[in-house]
Amino acid sequence: MDIFLAILRIVYVIIFFIAVFISLRFEMGEEYKDERGKSISNKSYGIVFPLMPLGWLLIELYDRFVDHIDYGTYKTVIWFLITGLMILHASILTVLKRKY
Repeated sequence: MDIFLAILRIVYVIIFFIAVFISLRFEMGEEYKDERGKSISNKSYGIVFPLMPLGWLLIELYDRFVDHIDYGTYKTVIWFLITGLMILHASILTVLKRKY
């Protein structure tokens, strides 16, 4: 089971780095500089950005009212929140680029 979880973590990190690459390639490319690219970027950020404080609020509510989260687990959960939102951002960019 530990090997399976280690493989899942490695796959997740690889997916995260691919998402960062997609996002940076879009933001620094020629496509971002025109009106269509800025519109795609704004829509993507408009979806992803509000999810960060909402996720943090849910983590804090769980910590205070359901069960205490120790510091190591808290760091891991926040890491998954931030990386998950980056993966979501890259996914939305990819979908919107094909749609528009």
